[in-house]
Amino acid sequence: MSHVNPSNFQSALDRRFRDELLASEDVQLALREVGTMPGGFGAVTRQRQLLSNAFKLTHPVAPRVLEVLAACKEVLGYEGPVDVFVNPEPMIRAAAIYAPPDTPAIVLSSRLLEAFQEAELRFILGHELGHLAFEHFTLPLPATAIAWDEESGRCVSPASALGLYRWNRAAEASADRAGLLCARELEASASVLLARVSGWASGSVKSELQEAARHVDALLSDPSARERRGEDEEALSGFRSHAFSPWRVRALVAFSKTRTFLKHAGRYASEEGLSDEEADTLLAWELRELDPSYLEKSEHPDLLQLALRTGRLLPVLEELYLERATLPERARLVQHLTLRKAPNGEVDNLGYLELRQMARALAVPSWLVDEALRGASTPLD
Repeated sequence: MSHVNPSNFQSALDRRFRDELLASEDVQLALREVGTMPGGFGAVTRQRQLLSNAFKLTHPVAPRVLEVLAACKEVLGYEGPVDVFVNPEPMIRAAAIYAPPDTPAIVLSSRLLEAFQEAELRFILGHELGHLAFEHFTLPLPATAIAWDEESGRCVSPASALGLYRWNRAAEASADRAGLLCARELEASASVLLARVSGWASGSVKSELQEAARHVDALLSDPSARERRGEDEEALSGFRSHAFSPWRVRALVAFSKTRTFLKHAGRYASEEGLSDEEADTLLAWELRELDPSYLEKSEHPDLLQLALRTGRLLPVLEELYLERATLPERARLVQHLTLRKAPNGEVDNLGYLELRQMARALAVPSWLVDEALRGASTPLD
């Protein structure tokens, strides 16, 4: 089985976004605050939640699982130790844990092991190994976004908070690439994404993959299409935060067309195929709604910053957005207000109703609030 240099398949956007965040003073302050908590804020809690009822897999008990893990480690060039645990639960779940000094671990649900065939299992183990290989836990979410300083309040600025969640999506795309390299089968990989969000392990993903391929091909043949925004439900597809989101399926399809993947999968016969740079260009387009630079480009940056700091929509801002902003721009504001108000996805009933009222005030679907909360509560799947 061929070995792939991790730098060849980790998204360049993943690396760049993380480096920019780690270099910013407010994120550094947040990480120092997180570091003062035993084990890092949330790390111990997450570890306890995932491992409280888990059973560590050994080769005599689960040879298939550990052999697949070994094969994925070889493909991805991951040399460190990784424990695998199974949790007795009826949901299809998987997660990676990194809480030093303990050994990194991958936790799988018993339902997942029962439902997935080998190709699907290769994708899920490769995906979680990707999170570990790319050290995604050096920017812990939502801990960094909600870190609190006694003097200044919330550590990170609105722009950095949005940047954290943009990086998080790029990190998921990198992990999906790792999973696809291990699985070597696009349909099986997409089936895992569907199963993780729906619990349905036998659903068909062929039509979604065909639509995603058409979308990717259209963007490649007509780059100007990336500048055009629709005013319908399809224009909001990039705001979906679950594993089977259209943007994530398209990112997976785009990587499956790269020379990097085709060579590894044994399907490369010529110079055909996308470059890694082209795949990242398409991914950047998918992540455009979480680009924090719009805060400074706005005609009223002070109003936007005030709204995001307070978590409230100002009447004058509502009027301006309704009059001049497109549907995706209004949806972006609702998404960002939600992330700022509930950076860990937790909000009480009153706060939830306030967020839905904001959505109505800006004439966007209320499901945008739910999707933003979902994405914040489960940042790394």
